[in-house]
Amino acid sequence: MMRTHIAGIPCQVDITHYEAYDPGSWHEPPSGGEIAFDVYDRRGYRAAWLERKVTEDDEARIFAEWEADLKAARDDARIEAYVDQLLSA
Repeated sequence: MMRTHIAGIPCQVDITHYEAYDPGSWHEPPSGGEIAFDVYDRRGYRAAWLERKVTEDDEARIFAEWEADLKAARDDARIEAYVDQLLSA
């Protein structure tokens, strides 16, 4: 789960669906940029009352936070693989 906030209230979200933005090509239109998530309070209990307060701005921010987390994890994995390669040489 990812820590975030909705309506200024600290919470956690569990990403249930993510589709990265695809700018398309000459033959395909742009698509994606979708995210779906469940909202939980800080203790890990489902918070439907808080989920009803989610705005489009919250969705966009959570999408950006999720993509930043994915990028950081991917970068960390690349660094670890590089270091492992150096140490095994």
